[in-house]
Amino acid sequence: MSRWAGPSRALVFVAAAAGLVLTAGALPHTIELRATAAVTPAEAAVVPVRQSALVCPGPETEGVAGVPAVTGGTTSVLATTAADAALGGIGTSTEPGRLTLITQSTGSAPAEASARGAALSASLAGPTLAEVRAVGSLAAGVAAVQTWLRRDSDDRGLVATACPAPGAEAWLLAGGGDPTRRERLLVANAGANPATVDVEVFGGAGRIATVGGTHVVVPPHGRVGLLVDALAPGEPTPAVHVTATGGLVVAVLEDSWIEGAVGRGRDDVGPAAGPSTEAVIPVALSGHSRLRVLVPGADEAVVQTRVLTSGAAQALPADGVVRVPGGTVRDIDLSGLPAGAYAVQVRADRPLVASVLTERRPAGDGPSDLAWLAASAPIPVLGGSPIPAGTNAALVLAGTGTDWSAVVYLVAPDGTATASSVSGPADSVVALDATGAASLWVRPATGTVRGSVTLELTDPGGTLVSVVPVLASATSTTDLPVRELRR
Repeated sequence: MSRWAGPSRALVFVAAAAGLVLTAGALPHTIELRATAAVTPAEAAVVPVRQSALVCPGPETEGVAGVPAVTGGTTSVLATTAADAALGGIGTSTEPGRLTLITQSTGSAPAEASARGAALSASLAGPTLAEVRAVGSLAAGVAAVQTWLRRDSDDRGLVATACPAPGAEAWLLAGGGDPTRRERLLVANAGANPATVDVEVFGGAGRIATVGGTHVVVPPHGRVGLLVDALAPGEPTPAVHVTATGGLVVAVLEDSWIEGAVGRGRDDVGPAAGPSTEAVIPVALSGHSRLRVLVPGADEAVVQTRVLTSGAAQALPADGVVRVPGGTVRDIDLSGLPAGAYAVQVRADRPLVASVLTERRPAGDGPSDLAWLAASAPIPVLGGSPIPAGTNAALVLAGTGTDWSAVVYLVAPDGTATASSVSGPADSVVALDATGAASLWVRPATGTVRGSVTLELTDPGGTLVSVVPVLASATSTTDLPVRELRR
């Protein structure tokens, strides 16, 4: 019998960790809970995080029942830890550190590193996912990104998605109702137990009575792909809500669009920050762009939108204030804005979720590409992202509410880190060129800061683009004591 359980005594185990959630399938021992006892705040201690786990969903077009995979593209995962310079003043575990990149492909050996700042990469093929695990001194400051690239045919596009920590819920807003447009929902489960997932689809008229497939089981260390077009055919403004029980999952929604015989591009959208009365999306806009908002509650919301710039905030050309009925989705056109770095700031009297679409369309009617970015949460201590080699990268930081400041670390491929201090007045943005860096890290100093990275590839067929959020990286955890209760 495990030392955690015995016939004559029981243990109360209480744990809370930033960036780490333990489920029954992940625990190495059986835990028997029979009684509880209060733990006072004085007994809790904030300590450096000792374990971190991120999940990359794998090839988006693979494994969707009845839909052929898109061939000719390459899916890659890049994972790294923050450079020592970016961690200055942030404590780390004294235990030996290791970063591991695990793919579920048969026979693939994990890639591992024990030096801070080292980068790991792997190619993915087939309906498989990847796990990024960090322990000990490398558990603080971990980031990963997954990319898909194809330069030819109508399926061309650059797709990038940040690999987040698993969660029990995801709000995903992307796609359209065009006849040759497809939205693929991918749900990945890196846990050791099956996870049951419920899927809701919302549209312009409210919650959609879906055709089927909204209650699915995701196998351990596996994935499930669903075609949103089959769940809600022809919906022009789809928004998807994923809720998991029995485990934690990672969900992404891929939007691929061919207009007639012209490829309009493809991209993933990751989970939006949960329902709130404010959503902020820092992004570089150019040409065709729009904001999508969903009011998930029953009550109508008055939604106010403006864009933040390096100077004063600006009103939208139209629809700066709109009413959105409860349970419905609304698109707001941003195409009248000049090209540039912005933060789309949305405020409402009812909670909402939001994302932004931006396109790169050349003059004429040639092929183009698109990018989706969901509203993200502020970066509390440290946030970062790897940068795929060969891309032109631009960081957009937004500070809201008060004057703000941050330090940005650009890490070169040889590990050299260059620090830049940035700041701005309340409700403003700063854009920095990050081209050539292997990763970037953001350390907020004052105020509320969010960020995103725009990735572009210059291509004879037209610019390819994707945008990823700068996600917060776990740095600390709250330890609550294990208390033994004797009978």
